[in-house]
Amino acid sequence: MWRAAVLALVACAGDGAEGPQASGLGPPVAAAPHAELAFVHANVIGMETAEVARDRTVLIDHGAVIAIGDRAPPAGAQVIEARGKYLIPGLHDMHVHLDGTRGMLELFVLAGVTTVRNMAGNPRVLALRERVARGELLGPAIYTAGPFVDGAHPRWEASDVVAQPEDAERVIAAQAAAGYDFVKVYNGLTLPAYDAVAAAARAHHLRVVGHVPFAVPLAHALATEQASIEHLSGYVDAIERPDSPVRGHHTGTGILRGWLYADPARIAEVAAETARHGVWSCPTLVTSVAYGELWRGRIPEAGELDAVSPDWLARWDPARSPRRTVAALREAMEQVHDRELDGEFAVVRELAAAGAPLLAGTDTPNPYVVPGASLHQELALLAAAGLSPYAALRAATIDAADFLGDARDGRIAPGARADLVMLAADPLADLRALDHIEGVVVRGRWLSADELRARHDALVAGYRAPTWLAPVELPDAAGRAIRYVVADNGTPVGAYAMARHAGELVERQTLEDETITARTRLEGDGARALVLDIDRAAGARHAEHAARAPLLVGWLAPATAASLVEPLALAESERLVLSVAEPDRDAPEELHPGELSVTRQPDGEGGAHVYRLHLTVDHGNWTARLVLDLDGIPRELRVTDASRPVVRTWKRQR
Repeated sequence: MWRAAVLALVACAGDGAEGPQASGLGPPVAAAPHAELAFVHANVIGMETAEVARDRTVLIDHGAVIAIGDRAPPAGAQVIEARGKYLIPGLHDMHVHLDGTRGMLELFVLAGVTTVRNMAGNPRVLALRERVARGELLGPAIYTAGPFVDGAHPRWEASDVVAQPEDAERVIAAQAAAGYDFVKVYNGLTLPAYDAVAAAARAHHLRVVGHVPFAVPLAHALATEQASIEHLSGYVDAIERPDSPVRGHHTGTGILRGWLYADPARIAEVAAETARHGVWSCPTLVTSVAYGELWRGRIPEAGELDAVSPDWLARWDPARSPRRTVAALREAMEQVHDRELDGEFAVVRELAAAGAPLLAGTDTPNPYVVPGASLHQELALLAAAGLSPYAALRAATIDAADFLGDARDGRIAPGARADLVMLAADPLADLRALDHIEGVVVRGRWLSADELRARHDALVAGYRAPTWLAPVELPDAAGRAIRYVVADNGTPVGAYAMARHAGELVERQTLEDETITARTRLEGDGARALVLDIDRAAGARHAEHAARAPLLVGWLAPATAASLVEPLALAESERLVLSVAEPDRDAPEELHPGELSVTRQPDGEGGAHVYRLHLTVDHGNWTARLVLDLDGIPRELRVTDASRPVVRTWKRQR
C-alpha cells in the first residue's frame, strides 16, 4: 500500500509518548440549564497542555462547549457514550486548494478536519465559505487567501499580477475589498514588488502568506515577518553551502539538487532566525512523500481512493496525465528525493527545537494527497521529523487556531467552538489513533461513526452511478439536442448537449461540481449576446452579456467552438486572429478581453474539417482541436490547459 511509505517513517513515532495524565480541565461542572449534546465518561485532550482529563462530561449547546466536568448530563441532551474514547479538537488543514470538486468538503469532515485554510482564492471560494458558515453545506470552516500575487509572468492564469511596485496597492486593495483573509505571494515577484505588496497588505490589515519568491532572500522574508512560509520555500537557498553548483538555479531540478548541498550548521542558524521573527512554517511534507512515491511508480491501491472523485483520479493517474516527463527532472527526483526529504525533516526538526511555530498542511489535492486523510499522514510525518505526538497535534489544532486569531477554536474548553473529534484510542500515545474516528462534531452538529460511514458509502455509490452521465435535457430543444460525453484525460466526468435553432445556440454541461446552461444569440460573424446560468456547490449565478468586442465567446465547448469557426470559411492552412471577450470562470458577470487564433488544418477522416484554436485570456492559455463533420456539427473537441495537466474532450454520441 502507498500508505506504507508514510507508516514506515513513523512506525516508532509516539510509542510510549502518552502525555501526563490529569483529572482536570477545571472543577466539576455546576448544574447546566440546557445542553444539546453531552459526552459522558470521555477522556478529554483539551490541547492547552498535554494532559488528559479522564472520565469527563462535556456539554455542548448552540455550537459551543458550555461545560466540562464530572456531573450527570442534563435532561433533554443527546447523550453520547464516550467511555474509553478520546475527545480532541477538530483538526485544521492549513494548506489546501478548494477546487469545488464533488466530495471534497465531505472528505475533510469524514477525517475530522473541521477547518481549512485555502491558499488560492476566487469568488467561488468566497461564496462557498459563506454557504458553509450558514450551514447550507456540510464542510469545514474556510479561511482563504486571495488569488496568487505573482510577477509579470505568472505560473497560474488566475493570478493577480504585480509587475511593478506601483501595481501593489491596486491589487491588494481589491483583495481586501473582496473579503479575503490573507495575501498569498508567489514565486515570480521581484524584491521591490514583494516589499510593495507587504506594505500594501499591512495598510489593509492583511497578513502575507505563501512562497518566498525566488528573487527574495529568506532572511528578507523573515525580516519582513511574512506570516507563514509554505513548503519550506526559500530554505534550500538559505542553507546551501557556498560551493553549491546549483545555487540560485530556480528550476525544478535546481531546487531539488540544492538539498544535496545543505549545510547542517546553516539549518540551525536559519531555524533560530525564523523563531526570532515569529514566522510560521507549513512544511506540507506529505506532498513531498507523495511525489517521491509517484516518481517511483507507486500509487495508492484502489481501496484507498474509493471516495475520491473520478475527475481527480483522471488528473492524478500518471498513465493518463498529459504532462510530459522531463528527463532531467526525473533523474533529479530519482537521485535527490530521499535526500530532499531528509533535508526537509532536518529543517522541521531544527525549527521545532528553536521554538519556531509550525502549522500542519497538506497541499491537497496534489496527486494522491487525499483531502482529510492526508492530514493524518502529515501529522505522522511531523512526528517522524522529531516532533512529539502532542506537538504535531498542536500544529493542527490549537496552534493553527492561534495563527488564525480565533481563541475559541482549536481547543476543548468552556466557550470554545464545538468542533470535536472522538477517537477510539489515545493520539498522544500513537498518532495512528487519528485513523479510527468514532464521530465528529462540526459547529455543534454530531456525526456518529455510522453517519460518517454512510456518507462515505454514498460518495462511493455516487461515483459508480453518477447522475451527470444521465442524458442532459436542454430547454426548448426537444428532439434537436446533440449529446456528448465529457472526459478529463480519458476518464468520463460529465455530459454535454447542444442545439441550434432560431439564430440561437443552447448548450448545457453537467460536471461533478457544476451545471452550466448557456444561450448564445448569433448574428453575422459571431455571438452578439450570451446568457449564462451556473449551478455550483458555492451557489447559483446568472450573467448576461451583450457584445462589447468583435466577438463574444463563452468558455470553449463544442457549440462555442463551432460558432467561432463556421463564419470564417478558412482555406486549408489559413490562420486568422480575432479579438474576443470571455466571461470570468469564477465571476461570470465579468468579461475579460482576449485573443483567439484559428487555423484550418488538413481535413480528417471522412472529409471532416479540422481546426486548431488557441485562446489567450489574461494569463491563461488554452489550445483546442475541433473536428467538424460535413453537416457542420462538432464530432470532437479536445482542449488542453497550458497551466494544468488536464486534457478535456467532448465526444459526440451516435
